[in-house]
Amino acid sequence: MEYNEAIEYLNGFTKSGVPIKNLSRFRGLMDALDNIQDKLKYIHVAGTNGKGSVCEYTALALEYSGYKAGKFTSPYINRVEERIQINGAPISEGDLAFYISKVKEAADKTGCTDYSQFEILNAAAFLYFYDKKCGITVLETGIGGLLDCSNIIDPELSIITTVDLDHCAILGDTPEKIARHKAGIIKPKRPVVLSPFQYDEVIRIVREKAAETGSKLIIPASDELKLIKADLNGTEFLYKNKRFAVGMCGGHQMINASAAVEAMRELEIGEEHIEAALKNAAVPARMEKMGGFIIDGAHNVSGAKAAAELIGGSNGKKTLIVGMLKSKDYKGALAVLLPVFDRVIAVDFFSPDAVKSEEISALAKSVGCETVTADNGDDALRKACETEADLRMICGSLYLCGMMRGKLTKNEETTQG
Repeated sequence: MEYNEAIEYLNGFTKSGVPIKNLSRFRGLMDALDNIQDKLKYIHVAGTNGKGSVCEYTALALEYSGYKAGKFTSPYINRVEERIQINGAPISEGDLAFYISKVKEAADKTGCTDYSQFEILNAAAFLYFYDKKCGITVLETGIGGLLDCSNIIDPELSIITTVDLDHCAILGDTPEKIARHKAGIIKPKRPVVLSPFQYDEVIRIVREKAAETGSKLIIPASDELKLIKADLNGTEFLYKNKRFAVGMCGGHQMINASAAVEAMRELEIGEEHIEAALKNAAVPARMEKMGGFIIDGAHNVSGAKAAAELIGGSNGKKTLIVGMLKSKDYKGALAVLLPVFDRVIAVDFFSPDAVKSEEISALAKSVGCETVTADNGDDALRKACETEADLRMICGSLYLCGMMRGKLTKNEETTQG
């Protein structure tokens, strides 16, 4: 297939596929691909918040230590190729088309048409990482863990990041129910790292699963973690009396980084490589500075709290472009986020499933924000820039962040050109 044909084929499947009760559907697809995934080594990452950051820290540390490090993450911000990377470089259009073609051949043999986009792309990633001889791959789950198609692997180590309420319709409406899905990635006799500062019931569920599987459980000691600094220039913290500098912003990065540190130490990655990875790691649309804006895909309550805490600590007038999806707890997230800002541009143009801009605007007015709506991305940027502000932010759905990030990138290229 050509690239456009491959993307059309991929988009012919729904994002989640027909609901499943076990992993037999994806196992059948990988059987048709000679179970190539069994010939690779992995770090498997699940959790509600922090997965992207932890994947970036660990993949970069592996790369610095000499590995050819694969990375499979979701969602993408601007292009689907971002989801499949080796040493930070996205898969090429040609390679993506080639490996999706291979997956299509296998899918046709199975006769199954119920796959999800995630399953097709995950299968293509396995083929790509094998052919390119990756030494180890950092593999992020899509939703949950227990029934996530990525869970057919036997990793060297698993990491469970912060567990909170998200995807409740699929995973359950309590931290305990969600934790059972996340803990599903723990494999027999394989170590697992759990991020610190979790709900008590999350720790209990993970401990029980680790004991059941005979897996070593590592939890960074919260009493040995001390935040030194967290502002828009980065984060610094002490862990076991050692100082770490993190390039990404926010106190929550101390939590993410400490989990990555313990995971890398368990795999005997050198301290110098760990330190360099924490300092240099960057994830698009995660407190990312671009074109005079900060872009952050905080789309649930935990993410909104982290963003509000960081932004609230800065002085001056603050303007926010914000849009949320109806499927999230947008009211809870906005209740945390909106009071930090003086002016809000509410938007809904980025998705048919977006919360109506008028509803967001009404919520903003109720907490004392000056507010307007915008019809499109250019209109939103213009309205954000037409009044004086010391800080301008784009926040909410990653669909919105990706769209606006693309516009800001194009603006920067035009200016430089």
